[in-house]
Amino acid sequence: MVRCSVTDPNALRHAVDKYFSEFPGEIICALQLWYEGLGGQGVPTADELTAIQDAIAATPGWKDAGEVRYEKFGVQKSYKCEAMKTHDSKGRIMIQHTFKRDALYKEPNGTILKLVTTELWNLRCFEIKNGKMTGGMIKIHPESDRAKALVEVKS
Repeated sequence: MVRCSVTDPNALRHAVDKYFSEFPGEIICALQLWYEGLGGQGVPTADELTAIQDAIAATPGWKDAGEVRYEKFGVQKSYKCEAMKTHDSKGRIMIQHTFKRDALYKEPNGTILKLVTTELWNLRCFEIKNGKMTGGMIKIHPESDRAKALVEVKS
């Protein structure tokens, strides 16, 4: 993690580049970068968030992805890496490419699940009944037998 002042454009650019060189995901928001990549503490100001968003948007290969819901940060303006990352910096396969967010998956028992979030080590789903999400969130480890038995439901 690089601690830097977001008011110094050169320091911010360097910190963002360094973080993205090791960032395993392909979607990010300014708050995630603030806390995880810049060592930010507390709540960033609106000006700080704008500076971070501008730095992400100016990074080659990253484009506006609209609003995305994050478990930790709620709905945030987000950016997506145009180059698909299939492995993290340690060579581990990224689950975001094994499973599709917002897709429907069928379990062997016939239960239909909607995958709402793919995190590095969790699939987070809701059961679908009569076309609606029901019950509590279901967490599935992506390398578990349960995850391996899921079959994508084509619309």
